Amino acid sequence: MDGDDQVSLNILLRIFKASYSRHASCTNVVGNLSMKLTDKHIDFGDTCRQMFIGQVIRKVIYGEVKYFSDEEGKKINPEPYYKTKYSDIDTLDHSVYFKTDSQTIYVHWDNTFASYGLSSRQIELTESTNDYEQKWDVSNETKWTQILGHRITDFKINWKEIWTSNLDGSNKVASTYPQAFLFTLDNEKKVVISAAEFKRDNEDEIYELMDNLLVTTNMELARQLKLIS
Repeated sequence: MDGDDQVSLNILLRIFKASYSRHASCTNVVGNLSMKLTDKHIDFGDTCRQMFIGQVIRKVIYGEVKYFSDEEGKKINPEPYYKTKYSDIDTLDHSVYFKTDSQTIYVHWDNTFASYGLSSRQIELTESTNDYEQKWDVSNETKWTQILGHRITDFKINWKEIWTSNLDGSNKVASTYPQAFLFTLDNEKKVVISAAEFKRDNEDEIYELMDNLLVTTNMELARQLKLIS
């Protein structure tokens, strides 16, 4: 399966809410356990750091899945759904793009290490890129104007460990996955992106390991909601 096929499969899983956490055949526990980073984890982290550090952010674009479209695949009466009760935090059902001088960094949820964590890659952003998404240029929003034109100086991954097992406790397996990205800019502003979602009818608590992104530049709020440790 190539990268585009995997992305399409992930989108179908999102649309039909086929998250493992809704399966009745297993249970999952996330905790501060003794994590082991394999060569795969280390290579992933090194690749991400090289991708982010040194880049100057010029635009920020959100990607939301097109759930309602006509026969041509165009969304009918598109409108953004990313706002929350917090002015400093947005919720996205798929991705965020950071356009820089030389590339675009595409951050999204996926199942590389667990369902679901974060992933990122460099892409050439065009009008046809990921056309299953409705895109919103949010560069002029206050939280993003503070980082535009600034260089990324540091990048960290918040790794978490999850235990998966059958309901009877058998077949217990541990997986370490990237729950959140945190990067710092040369003006000391920080950005947090987490594979998380607000609990239904309660925007004071979150679920981790979700096929959704929560994005913020407010570190106090990020700690309050436990998006970062």
